[in-house]
Amino acid sequence: MTSNFSIVQCIFNREQYAPEEMQRILREAEQDESSAAKLLADDAMDINPVRTAVMLAMGNNYPNQELHYVSYMEMFMAAMKNMLHTEAVVERVPCQEDEEQPCYAASQCLDGDIHFVAGLIASEPVYLKLAERYSEEELPEMDEMAQDSIEEFINVLNGMFSVSLGEEKIETDLGLPRFGKNVSPQGKNQLRLRVHSSIGSFQVVMATDEFF
Repeated sequence: MTSNFSIVQCIFNREQYAPEEMQRILREAEQDESSAAKLLADDAMDINPVRTAVMLAMGNNYPNQELHYVSYMEMFMAAMKNMLHTEAVVERVPCQEDEEQPCYAASQCLDGDIHFVAGLIASEPVYLKLAERYSEEELPEMDEMAQDSIEEFINVLNGMFSVSLGEEKIETDLGLPRFGKNVSPQGKNQLRLRVHSSIGSFQVVMATDEFF
């Protein structure tokens, strides 16, 4: 089981750094994680900082989805580091703004004991960088490989989430990944969260039905 502790999320939760400054910290942490550790004071440390951020963003607005949304974001943020080799933090307030166009979205539905849809939306430059991190190939422009790379990332991640739900006796089946352009998400019980990474910011969207 991957640890949910994140040094960079602890730093971001303290609201001492603007997103632009945080991006520099994330880039440095990718090279040497101890550089981020030095920014933390010696006082009490949150051992689940991603959970803390997501719970704050949700408030009391998602009583039936709370545990699934939190668990998914913890898994997503761990995957950013372990699968995309990218340091990232999630904001503690819901995301309201759409991504700069052209932007692209990838999502996937889990259906069964629960109905859960999750994915990401990113501007073209960030989408390409995320795809490059996953595929470990240079992707100078949007093409089928770039699209497929993020769809595969979402598919693998959501497959892992489906397995974790199964361990809690919640049975789900994965639908096919979906791809869209210039998406403004409109899902039921939708939660949009902005993620800042060393290669740019984007948003993760979770809902109880298809959001585009």
